[in-house]
Amino acid sequence: MLIKNPLKSVSYAVSIALVVGFIAATPADASYENVYNNPNLFYVVDKQHKLSLNYDVYAGGFKALNASLVMDLDKRAYDMTLEAETQGFIASIFPWKASFNTSGHADKGALTPTIYKERNSWRKGVKITEMSYAPDGKVLKTTTQADGKTKTDRDINDVLARNSMDLLTGTLIILQSVKNTHKCTGQFPIFDGKHRFNITLMDDGKEVLARSQYSSFEGEALRCTIKVVPVAGFKEKDSKRGWMAVQNHTEAHHKLPTLWLARMKNSTQIVPVRMEIASDYGSVVAHLSKETEN
Repeated sequence: MLIKNPLKSVSYAVSIALVVGFIAATPADASYENVYNNPNLFYVVDKQHKLSLNYDVYAGGFKALNASLVMDLDKRAYDMTLEAETQGFIASIFPWKASFNTSGHADKGALTPTIYKERNSWRKGVKITEMSYAPDGKVLKTTTQADGKTKTDRDINDVLARNSMDLLTGTLIILQSVKNTHKCTGQFPIFDGKHRFNITLMDDGKEVLARSQYSSFEGEALRCTIKVVPVAGFKEKDSKRGWMAVQNHTEAHHKLPTLWLARMKNSTQIVPVRMEIASDYGSVVAHLSKETEN
């Protein structure tokens, strides 16, 4: 299958996968409600701390992308930001940049987003998607800015948004589960403002990774495969874009995207430390290159 703008799709896929890497051990019929009925998934933070992770991504042997994931966590609130941008020669051909941010509050182990914002720029085009939430986690409205136009939707399709959450909030909710179960199995419901889908992780054993000139991590990691299962809001053209394009491509090669998760030596957090996507133009590999906590 030919993917239009392949590196743009892979770049977006890598960014999403860095977030998806946290999602694990949720019920087979996962929903927002089920998540909060499972104590293994509760968000627990003893004190405020900020974790910053940097990733270098290589495609076919060339450095293609820089990405950073920042988690600012507190007992009663949280803020997460993921940023990614193509680099070097690759950037001159595929000039892509994106940022994802969510902020919310925590109450007795339950996280509720306040606002989620996603910004994508491709060449001269910029698209911004924003979702606002009620105190109970219900999506109040989505706002999209693209091509000089702004569209606000307050009548959100219940099939799309009910009992779901944004990618970054979903990331935090399952941290406790990954920490307690040491597994990457199950699926998790996500709504991105347009599509409803389940992220499915499948356990693929453990592996000891060595430090290298590319990776700052060394030690044992969980090896997981990732799959996105569309639920609602998808159109035929979506199969040729972003993560779905990459996933369909790799499935045709009988190799799903693979992610390695591990605990940092100086942190209690479980984080993605490596990921790999197969492609016709060589493997796309993301390495954790630097981590700081304060």
